[in-house]
Amino acid sequence: MKKSFTILLLVGILFSCSSRPEVAVKNFTENLTKGKVEEAKKYATESTGTMLDMASSMGIVPVDPDFKFEMLNDSIVGNKAWITIANPNGRSEVMEVVKIDGDWLVNMKAKY
Repeated sequence: MKKSFTILLLVGILFSCSSRPEVAVKNFTENLTKGKVEEAKKYATESTGTMLDMASSMGIVPVDPDFKFEMLNDSIVGNKAWITIANPNGRSEVMEVVKIDGDWLVNMKAKY
């Protein structure tokens, strides 16, 4: 009985951890830097997925197989979060994440 409870508790913790905004950013960035655009889109809003498709078709998705995810800071307000990560060039980058239907998704905006 005690073993079953421990297993259920561990499974519950794993599922609760995956619904955090920093987990969405980690999964998104790690897949994107490995060139796995379709996998990265699973952790992104629909509009971000469209931008990724366009960038991919133009061949401008940067691939960095040595990328290591490093979260520097987070700020969560309601259904929005801003996750600050270290990017490969040594600078920090803030990524917006939104909660849609219970899932945290990276929400990138086009920069003009």
